[in-house]
Amino acid sequence: MFKDKMKIINNRNTLSIFISLLIFAFVFSISWLDFLNIVNKRVLSLYFDKSKPISNNIMIVEIDEDTVAWRKLPNWTITEKWLGRFPFDRKYFAKVIDNLNNAWATVIALDVIFWEESNEQSDNILSESIKNAWNVILWVWSDSSWYVQFPYSKFWDYTLSKWFYSVNIEEASNIVYSIIPFRKFQNSELLFNHFSIAILRWFYSKIYNDDDYLSKNFVFTKDKIILNDKVKLFRSSYNSNDVLINYAPSHRFYKKSFLDIYNWDFNKAEIKDKIVIIWATAEWIKDVFETPIWSLYWVYLHANLINTVITDNWIVYINIYLELLLLYLFILMSVYFNVSRSSYVLIFSNISIIGLFIILIYYITWFTNFIFHYFVEFILAVFISLAFSNIVKYYIENKHKTKLNKALSEYVSEDVANEILSWAWLVNLNWEKKEIAIFFSDIQWFTSISEKLSPEELVSFLREYLGEMSNIIMSDKWYIDKYEWDAIMALWWVFWVDELSTYSICKSALLQQKKLIELNNLWKDRWLPEIKARIWMHYWSAVVWDIWSEWWKKNFTALWDNVNLASRLEWVNKFYGTFICASEAIFDLQKENFEFRYLDKIRVKWKAIPIKIYELLWIKWEVSEDKIKMKQEFEEATRLYLNREFSSAKEIFQNLLSNWDNAPRLYLDMCEIYLKTPPPADWDWVSEMLSK
Repeated sequence: MFKDKMKIINNRNTLSIFISLLIFAFVFSISWLDFLNIVNKRVLSLYFDKSKPISNNIMIVEIDEDTVAWRKLPNWTITEKWLGRFPFDRKYFAKVIDNLNNAWATVIALDVIFWEESNEQSDNILSESIKNAWNVILWVWSDSSWYVQFPYSKFWDYTLSKWFYSVNIEEASNIVYSIIPFRKFQNSELLFNHFSIAILRWFYSKIYNDDDYLSKNFVFTKDKIILNDKVKLFRSSYNSNDVLINYAPSHRFYKKSFLDIYNWDFNKAEIKDKIVIIWATAEWIKDVFETPIWSLYWVYLHANLINTVITDNWIVYINIYLELLLLYLFILMSVYFNVSRSSYVLIFSNISIIGLFIILIYYITWFTNFIFHYFVEFILAVFISLAFSNIVKYYIENKHKTKLNKALSEYVSEDVANEILSWAWLVNLNWEKKEIAIFFSDIQWFTSISEKLSPEELVSFLREYLGEMSNIIMSDKWYIDKYEWDAIMALWWVFWVDELSTYSICKSALLQQKKLIELNNLWKDRWLPEIKARIWMHYWSAVVWDIWSEWWKKNFTALWDNVNLASRLEWVNKFYGTFICASEAIFDLQKENFEFRYLDKIRVKWKAIPIKIYELLWIKWEVSEDKIKMKQEFEEATRLYLNREFSSAKEIFQNLLSNWDNAPRLYLDMCEIYLKTPPPADWDWVSEMLSK
């Protein structure tokens, strides 16, 4: 049985199908979570083409701020209040209906509640206007128990048909995505049209002069609700009860102020043959609902649905079975290529799959009317399949890779071994020029120390010393180029690129000196002398490459003039009595993080260009006050020295030397010389290092 399982694991096709089925089951199971449903619905906003056509048959009459606010008009006093507070007298609605009817509006739809009487005179006036127009649509209202309440009978008797006023507000997100075109209420045997559908019925009956649009029943199919070949409602998905509203921004609809219609401040051509919907947009009386694009006034939900039908610009969900099949195929492709051993296949496949998904979304969004049920699940599936297949791949191959890594790490650093064993890296025998940090260290007076030790003691001492120093070096991805007895040459971040390489080289140097203090406390019990290590750090261009004899021996190292310079500068420490010396390049990059002391400007043997050198004191925010004071006094002495005030400089240097600061020793010697024989007028302040 175990062998059978291994055959399944080792068979890429079988393994891919098995993993993809698991991922598909997982993704499908979480698709029912509310938050995923909300996100999927939010994605609907991507599908709306906000530049899509708007029917010129729709006009909104807004009861806006001008209609209900104080307003100064010609021949009116500023104390006049136009039309009064809302709800204002119904005779104003009567006049607006009369004006719209006289301008030959096809439908006048009032998105206003007239469910009770007000004053008899105004009610009679409005009733007469509705009767004379005979194209006015009012709406019925239902409470939470679906009990229907009709408008005041004087108005209801002259309206066009039976309809209701409601939209689907999604409970989780509070967003309106769709409407249900028809509904039967508990206290009525009638099938009520939605308010917008009632408007469309009357509009088409007048446009085509066909009363069948008012009385004919819709034919229901799995994907459509059909009145005739001109009026079709597309269900949001197969056998669903609702239709999706394809939203456009409210500013794209043609609109007029209620006040302008009341005053006949318009042209008849603006109204002729149009559907006119009347409702409030004034700040304190408006109804606002959330939609997938943004908040809209209630009246624009009706306008958008009507526009969707008239322009035949529908959006519907893609067949759910086809979508699930596509989802599974995406997962299968992703898993199949992700379990490949080739990093190129892995990268190319994921880019291709993501690209294919983007193209599919783009095509569906711009060239069809279909949308996804599981948009977010598609994205999750790609990432989950990538993660899960890599876990499986790691599980299968990790055992063998770990064994090889362990064997290889005996000869090169663990970081280099890991990089060699990674699928993304190929061993390159060519040279490469790059910016690297270079580290050299050796033990002060090692020759004298080694002479006092037996071979066994010397090997034991070096193993312990080099082991502890190497652990610090290697812990931060250093590559140790070579050991020469007590000396260490290390290259920082040769195989990677990291702007923090100079930070880590400084940190490593300080940690080594700190560790050496601990080791000296242990070694003194073995009667070993105090061990001091001298460190030099440099950052510059170098050539890194493999010195090799093919199939026999390889040695990865760094060469070039800057490496040679760094190796020569390591011994500069002994002239200044310092233990961590850094080049100007290190100082420039890390002076904000570490405290440095300027030492000198020197020219080494066989080099024409001088360089500045610095002593690394400690981490900037942890350096002691004594070291800060010593640094300040030293810098003052060097300033005097460079200004040829050798006597004053000598005095400060002498004081520092007596306080266990060894760096001034070379300066004291030079002050003595220059006091007897002053430097020439063209003195460049450079100290010549003529010996090692």
